Amino acid sequence: MDKIALSKTALIALLIATIGLSVVMSALVTMNLAVGPPGPKGDIGATGATGATGATGATGATGATGATGSQGLQGVQGPPGATVVNSSVVNFITNVTYMMPITNVTITAPANGYVIVTLTVGSVGMYNNNSCGLYLGTSPGGNNLDIATHGSRNPGPTDELVWFDMTAQGALHVTTGNKYTFYTTATKYFGGDSSVMSFGYIHLIAAFMAT
Repeated sequence: MDKIALSKTALIALLIATIGLSVVMSALVTMNLAVGPPGPKGDIGATGATGATGATGATGATGATGATGSQGLQGVQGPPGATVVNSSVVNFITNVTYMMPITNVTITAPANGYVIVTLTVGSVGMYNNNSCGLYLGTSPGGNNLDIATHGSRNPGPTDELVWFDMTAQGALHVTTGNKYTFYTTATKYFGGDSSVMSFGYIHLIAAFMAT
């Protein structure tokens, strides 16, 4: 085989030509990559999981108290209570008969209003087969305010004594400046014999109320 002999100068020239060709090819590749169309945009990735809630902060300071509201209107004044009271007390009455006056009280009305009259008898004593009546009125023997009765018709001896209490109450409208007297009267019923009926601790009270 024949040997091909190249001079040193030829080798250098060949090397330079090779390097130049390589640079040109590289430039052409780079230009093709730079002017090419952009690729499609990728999809958005999934949202990550929500992080844990942080700790609650400290409570804020309490606000100032609001102003006090205005006071409402004053209500209508009610009528006065009892302004005049009169009473009578009788400790004991015996031998009560038919329509027997007991006691009375008088009040002069200081204004228009009404009078409440109350009668209490703490102790009534009578025998069997009798009955007692108490009248309360604005006249002697009258019962226009109230009447209370209590009887004992139990069979038995008429000398057997029974005890009880009695009350009566009434109200009367009155006019200013006028005088009113209230009476209580006792009566014995069904007592065909001569048995005794007695009262103890009698209180008659009249109290005026203005309207």
